[in-house]
Amino acid sequence: MKHVFSVVAVGLAAFFVVEFFTGRIDSKPLAAVAPRIGMDAHDLDAMVPRISSKSGATIGTSSRVVYLLACSGMPTAQTMEAQALQAAGITERRRMTAREATVVVLSGSGGENVPSRLKDC
Repeated sequence: MKHVFSVVAVGLAAFFVVEFFTGRIDSKPLAAVAPRIGMDAHDLDAMVPRISSKSGATIGTSSRVVYLLACSGMPTAQTMEAQALQAAGITERRRMTAREATVVVLSGSGGENVPSRLKDC
């Protein structure tokens, strides 16, 4: 009986590993989403440390905010940095995730149906 439980446990673990890798959303490279807002991936990469140092958010959080904003396609090249700074600041002040803060910022800028714009991001 002990061996049956071991085999079931290993099978269940294998199932979860397979499900994890096949069930997650494929993230797009920054170079693929940057043209949605009329910018280069290099410009967005250069923006990340500036956002981080001005907002107090980590590099990872700032990078995620920049990616989500670019992936949504809603900001323009002129408003991108200001909106990213605002979203990164929200993550620090309100203890929100980068996705939640991005939705707040985009909703405040007159964006309609923001969560669906971030669905594939």
